Amino acid sequence: MEVRGKILAGIVGMIVCDLAGLPLGGVWGFALGAMLGHVLYDRRRDFEASEREFRAYQRRQGEYLYHVFSLSAKLAKADGPVNRHEVNFMERLIRHQFRLTDRGRANVVRVWKDAKDSNTPFEQYARAFYLDFARERHQVLNMLDLLFAAAAADGGLHPREEELLLRAAGLFHIGRLQYDRIKYRYYQAPKQQPRWSSLDPYYAILGAQPTEPLDVIKRKFRKLAMEWHPDKIQAKGASNEAVRHAKEKFQQINEAYEKIVEARK
Repeated sequence: MEVRGKILAGIVGMIVCDLAGLPLGGVWGFALGAMLGHVLYDRRRDFEASEREFRAYQRRQGEYLYHVFSLSAKLAKADGPVNRHEVNFMERLIRHQFRLTDRGRANVVRVWKDAKDSNTPFEQYARAFYLDFARERHQVLNMLDLLFAAAAADGGLHPREEELLLRAAGLFHIGRLQYDRIKYRYYQAPKQQPRWSSLDPYYAILGAQPTEPLDVIKRKFRKLAMEWHPDKIQAKGASNEAVRHAKEKFQQINEAYEKIVEARK
């Protein structure tokens, strides 16, 4: 709140009234000057400061919405073509969670579609979000919560979706306890909850479970490796960006299998 105008105008009013010889001139002069200073100077500055704060808040909200709809679009695409349940979830976010205007809706729908059709990997969007909001911990936790809600929109949790959610939790520096607490808001918790293991993200990449024998995991690894082999992707006439993404995915698959095999020796 601005007070500079009140003080300066009050001092001027005090001096003028005192020099004029008015009874209690200093007191009345300061009071009248302070009132004029508030009306002519401070109130305008307070209004301008309030406007700047509001515009900054709107800009920050816009940045958060960009990340929400980009990440939820990438997650929706993770388990195959986007379905009606996932589109309905996006509409609920627009209408009820964020209460966007028609113009705001048009903007976030464009963001959602661009991210859905982009070859940019989910992890890159997640890193960009964390760089922007790392200091706002409540927003980071809210983001993971929203992503779980997006994954649950069609009623299940696909292994590929959980792989991305685990990767997001790692990039957001969210521990397993907090991760599970958010997860079990949307999915029923097992009677005996598994202990966190550093291998969990690798099992998620392969769509495997720690309880499965190695030969089963090996079959899943081979299937994924064939599916994401860069030469196979390139032979289909994919873009350079798609080939680059396939190489990264192929490396992740190989690394995951190697880590699991090494741990089981």
